[in-house]
Amino acid sequence: MAPELLALVEAGRALAVEDRFELAHQMLISADDETIDRSVGIDASWAAEFRRRISDVDSGAVQLVNGADTMRLARERIAQRRAASAS
Repeated sequence: MAPELLALVEAGRALAVEDRFELAHQMLISADDETIDRSVGIDASWAAEFRRRISDVDSGAVQLVNGADTMRLARERIAQRRAASAS
């Protein structure tokens, strides 16, 4: 590990837990942006869509739902549609 990177890691470890999570989050976003920009096969419109969705989550414009709740809701809706079509 480069000395500069080691110094940054050590400085990061001195932060409060919440700040470390935020720092990690921001670093992942910056890495994702660069990866998306350079990815072969992902056109500009998809990259813009990815950024828009990330921004919506980060800003609180949308709320994430955990996987178990999503599957439960999907099963409930499927059951309702089946019941409605059977009647």
